[in-house]
Amino acid sequence: MKRTVSPLSIFFLVLALSFCGCSLPQDPLESNKPLNPEDTIGSVAKYYATDPIPVRGIGIVACLSGTGSSECPPEIRAELEKYIWQEIPEGGSVSPRRVIESQDTAVVEITGVIGALSTPIDPFDVVLRPLSSTQTTSLDGGCLYTTELKEMSRLSSVEQFARFSKTLAVAEGPVYTVQTDASSPRQWRVLGGGRAIQNSFVRLILDTPDFTTANAIRNRINERFGPKTAISVSTAEITLSFPVKYLEQRERFLAMVETLILGGNPEILSNYAHQLIKQILSNTDSEQAEIALEGIGKPALDPLAPLLAHFDPAVRFHAGRCMLNIGDSRPLAVLRRIVQDKNSPYRLDAIRAVGLSAKRREAMPILEAALNDSDIQIRLKSYEMLARINSHVISGRSVSNGAFSVDSVMCSGPKTIYVYRQETPRIVLFGSPLRCEKNIFIQSEKSSVTINSLPGDKRISISRKHPNRPRVIGPLLSNNDLSILIQTLGERPDTKSDTAARPGLAVPYSEILDIIKTMCEQGAISAQFIAGPQAELEPVLQK
Repeated sequence: MKRTVSPLSIFFLVLALSFCGCSLPQDPLESNKPLNPEDTIGSVAKYYATDPIPVRGIGIVACLSGTGSSECPPEIRAELEKYIWQEIPEGGSVSPRRVIESQDTAVVEITGVIGALSTPIDPFDVVLRPLSSTQTTSLDGGCLYTTELKEMSRLSSVEQFARFSKTLAVAEGPVYTVQTDASSPRQWRVLGGGRAIQNSFVRLILDTPDFTTANAIRNRINERFGPKTAISVSTAEITLSFPVKYLEQRERFLAMVETLILGGNPEILSNYAHQLIKQILSNTDSEQAEIALEGIGKPALDPLAPLLAHFDPAVRFHAGRCMLNIGDSRPLAVLRRIVQDKNSPYRLDAIRAVGLSAKRREAMPILEAALNDSDIQIRLKSYEMLARINSHVISGRSVSNGAFSVDSVMCSGPKTIYVYRQETPRIVLFGSPLRCEKNIFIQSEKSSVTINSLPGDKRISISRKHPNRPRVIGPLLSNNDLSILIQTLGERPDTKSDTAARPGLAVPYSEILDIIKTMCEQGAISAQFIAGPQAELEPVLQK
């Protein structure tokens, strides 16, 4: 059973537990009470993890076109100047005061939420708000300088917040503008701009502190998942680390740990496996039974194998996914048929299982075939799994120093443009190459970007009004390949000559999405445009 607690509560919990016993050595300990080898870890211990943690910081958005403000509250100015001095390379000539007082910069509040069980490799979105006491009018097109994020607290002053709150994450990156319609106020975010600076902890806390039980739990976990997955801290506490195999399935790993039985005797494991298989056959807590069988590991494969031919598709699915996760490729044919069955409720789960657990050469044919499906969710999940194994059917372009990416996917099925609007900004072109029509004339909102080609033109002309000067940038020329056009829009104009990137117009990601949507609506691109969901941060941050 999972318990989530605040970091402060954890501090007092661990402090109290430290009096229950000294640290356990990593060699077997003398038993001090009888151990029931058929007990599961979840029956004698509970795991604790931090809740999602709201974080906050004060930083600077630069690269604004005169829409910033030179105003900054004195107490914030002092802390910002101190931080800028710390970040300037030795010998640098940047003046912190001039940075803050520029009309092309703005002092902002940054808020975000570090997810439960997160690691430094997990990005999260952050929300930017200009300080209400300043005259900043817009953050469009800006870039957030690296900013420390601390746990939200009740400390009243900025000085107290900066001095006494612990830094938990950092945030940086290009600003993304959110506006649901023309009449709604604009909001600003950095998609995937936040990253925790350390791993979230997970601790197993024994219901009753005991040397023997703690030692057995540690040994059983390490026997199944590898050395140092579990480390004993005391008679009451064990810390857990996520195995590499389960970094993308952290909750499943924790659920699996709870189902492990303390004894590793072959006869006990066999009896446990047959008990769990009966649950799957009767459709009684099949998901939980499958996870427990995966925890048993290879001894569960032979009892599971006959279930692959069962008449019930639910039984076939749970048996197949479990066997594949353990490392057996026999269920691939079963999972392939599930993926192909348009009426199966297990299609997405089967695709994810194949993508995460099958060998690359065995996974690719199944996933590539699913790209041709008419269901966008099936195509997306297949694309995501293929992207993680570097499939040759996906060709990617990183734009503007990694500000966002464009992935062209070779497949049949409906031509579709799917755009991600949270965590990892990217544009996915299904049915590549997607090409723009000839004889087009497109202007963005406020006519800041113009895309134009006449019937006989071999190239598309793209120009942009300079954000803060009375002149036009461009025109730059692009062919009618949409991925090249997007790169021309988004790439920076000062691209170095020794790179493969083409110079571009530095159009912000949010504006590029609006342009692509307009092009689809006006028939300049023969494809369906789908905008992915945006993270719902406001309700969490307001708690």
